[in-house]
Amino acid sequence: MLRRLGHGGSGATIYEAEHVEIRRRVAVKVLDPGLSDADAVARFTHEARAAAALRSEHIIDILDFVRDDSELVYMVMECLEGEDLAATLANDGPLDWRRVLSIGTQVCRALIDAHARGVVHCDIKPGNCFRISRDGTDDFIKVLDFGVSSVGARTGDGRPMSGPVIGTPGYMPQEQLRGGPYDHRVDIFALGVLMFRLLTNKMPYSGGSLFVPRRPTSGPIALRRAAPAVEIPDAFEAVILKSVAADPAERYPSASELLAALLAVADAPTPSRLARDPLAWGERPSAA
Repeated sequence: MLRRLGHGGSGATIYEAEHVEIRRRVAVKVLDPGLSDADAVARFTHEARAAAALRSEHIIDILDFVRDDSELVYMVMECLEGEDLAATLANDGPLDWRRVLSIGTQVCRALIDAHARGVVHCDIKPGNCFRISRDGTDDFIKVLDFGVSSVGARTGDGRPMSGPVIGTPGYMPQEQLRGGPYDHRVDIFALGVLMFRLLTNKMPYSGGSLFVPRRPTSGPIALRRAAPAVEIPDAFEAVILKSVAADPAERYPSASELLAALLAVADAPTPSRLARDPLAWGERPSAA
């Protein structure tokens, strides 16, 4: 072990380490000894299995999972250098719409892979999206923490899943807050909230951190009402507001369709007042 990196929300401490044989730097997430009861171990194991089953470049790699004779339980992950979007929002927010579009597109690609394998993340939020430098950008995104994910978005007979309320208030739609039934569209809602938050530093529903509209059909606050000074193409605002619709039937039916909408915004001509600035995309300036 080289150093302590932090403490995760699942009751685990994360360390930077180096494999003694192959000299590879890794992150080791160790379940706190006081939480090594059967339920905690089951949740921790679930997180490792859910993430390890996925193959997206935008999802953190799980390299190993160990439960030894001394009841020490830990998982070995790729070691990331950067910061999560919660830190980015605190330091730099609100963000330019071009950065948010790029970030949202990458998270969406991660969700496509997860949903294709029956995994619903259930807790997309700034703290679970991590920025690293890769491929010429400082905004390469890795989705973390599948500890509260649902493996199998629907029951065997095709009905949506239901169960205890697990997730982060403000990023959970009403059907998730009520304990179900719910499906993969809870992730689409959460990604919409994430993009709204990055653009405005506010939440799309007037209840503040909790999503408790007066009526099930109550809509989100218009983005420009939340942040009148924000500059954003009309089409991008429409995509975000559709994603955070209170009624799941009014959201994008799949992450693939949301991705198509985001890419259409990226490909559309940009109004002159919103002209492209490479730095706004998180790109590093090239050497002169």
